[in-house]
Amino acid sequence: MEDSVLLYTDNPELKEFDAVVIRTGPKFVVLDKTGFYPEGGGQPSDTGKLIVNGEEVRVIKVMKRGKQVFHYLSEDITIDEKVHGVVDWNLRFKYMRLHSGEHLLTGLFEALGSGPKVFSSFSQLDFKPSEIDEEMVETVRKMFNEAVELDAPVDIYYTSREELDVGDDKRKQSFLAKIPKNIETLRMVKIGPFTETFCMGTHVKSTGDIGKLKELSMESKKKRKKIVYFEFEDI
Repeated sequence: MEDSVLLYTDNPELKEFDAVVIRTGPKFVVLDKTGFYPEGGGQPSDTGKLIVNGEEVRVIKVMKRGKQVFHYLSEDITIDEKVHGVVDWNLRFKYMRLHSGEHLLTGLFEALGSGPKVFSSFSQLDFKPSEIDEEMVETVRKMFNEAVELDAPVDIYYTSREELDVGDDKRKQSFLAKIPKNIETLRMVKIGPFTETFCMGTHVKSTGDIGKLKELSMESKKKRKKIVYFEFEDI
């Protein structure tokens, strides 16, 4: 079965693309290549449209199943059709900002000794066990906004398992262990000098595109669990 070529991995700013339908079903298609990001890694899927013979078909949700990407649609499209995909850029860019910002926040907290992150979303980070206190929160707030002002580059590169050094970082060791052994090449995301991790998501070009923090607060829970809530300013 033919794999879907993932255009967004090397070009997250791709807004439009041409493709061919290689598999169909009730209101879904698989394309030979796609610029639509499928839901995963804490990042929601893209939406948008496919233009077929001059007619628009809405892309409601996108999911990756094995090595194929399923596009769930407002109506059916027949196999072998040539389509023109258009990604909802405003939504994609919003998710890129939030995803990169979550990476940056996580890296800053971990660098200050937050303890392992056990959950993350586009509005909160959970650490357990954790020694985060209000002083650390304020330090991270300052560091984050300074990083945004610096407009540091967000770089994507590829490496092998053998070349990757996760050191004594138990979270990264655990994450690496969950990646299937047959995947030898890992996609890495490096945000300036602040953080570096493996990720298949879409990211902005530099920290200036994230926006400064509008909110950053911390809540203490039982068993040394700390929840950090955050929100970024509009840009």
